[in-house]
Amino acid sequence: MTQKIGLIGYGVVAKGFYQLLSQSDLPAEVARICIKNTDKQRDIDQGLFTTNAQELVTDPNIDIIVELIDDAQASFQIVEQALNHGKPVITANKKMIAENLKQVNQWHQMLEAPLLYEASVAGSIPILSTLNQFYRHQEVTQIRGILNGSSNYILSKMRLQKLSMDEALQLAQKNGFAESDPSLDISGKDALYKLVILSYHAFGELTTSFDHIRLESITNMEDQFFDLAAQQGMKIKSIATATKKADKIQLKVQPELVNIEDPLFNIEDENNAIHINGASSGPQLYTGKGAGSHPTGAAVMQDLHLLLHGFRYTIRAPKNTAAAPPIETI
Repeated sequence: MTQKIGLIGYGVVAKGFYQLLSQSDLPAEVARICIKNTDKQRDIDQGLFTTNAQELVTDPNIDIIVELIDDAQASFQIVEQALNHGKPVITANKKMIAENLKQVNQWHQMLEAPLLYEASVAGSIPILSTLNQFYRHQEVTQIRGILNGSSNYILSKMRLQKLSMDEALQLAQKNGFAESDPSLDISGKDALYKLVILSYHAFGELTTSFDHIRLESITNMEDQFFDLAAQQGMKIKSIATATKKADKIQLKVQPELVNIEDPLFNIEDENNAIHINGASSGPQLYTGKGAGSHPTGAAVMQDLHLLLHGFRYTIRAPKNTAAAPPIETI
């Protein structure tokens, strides 16, 4: 039986998802699409569109809600209402998930309808399902990665093409790797949200305050920094790290010098990479495109495939893990 999808949002990721679903053999189809602007010309059936998200949430003919909007507050309301109506939900809203982690945990524990959000973390890398399945029965001691494709793209172009920060940012925006408002990418906050979600799935860590997390932007990067790094055979990368030591979890997002032996050394442009240390498996590196319509849309497709096969996240029991001592936020 074909599952009917209510798609909320029709931006870059939603379009990629719609195109991929249209080409797939999954027993699912988009029945309605909620948009904000009805004046835009779109190349699909105009009869699919509505401006009322509640129509999709409450419609008994809609089986699954796929929510792909930027507004974290609106996302929270839509997801909560859909889950309470018994509808499974797929979202890519990292800000909504990270800032409401305690509530998200309650949804996982108390509601029958599953919530999946693979696309919220690392573009095309299926890291949440990997943590949930492959690492489910072994301890993870560290996650370290390049989690923001936009900032990695900018740093690559500044180093390789000798572009200024503004020039590299404009190129990233032109190629669809950065938003018109890139502040979350540049500041490191986008990577921080993703790191918080990864920490939740890897350690059962309910991070409810970001005050103890070291956060440093890439805005101060200058040409001479890249030249000095190159003279030492090194590169500058914006790296997010979650480390478990005894009963403490320490999170940080900051530019770092990496040498050729570092597994993140050759990760360039919009690509993401996540290096995980597992107690049984040892270190493993996962790489893939971290931005773009089809790469991120593919993560939404992965969630849909899993939903159709009855999958839901099994979260490690949250622990009262002590936060690391406060570290200055830059």
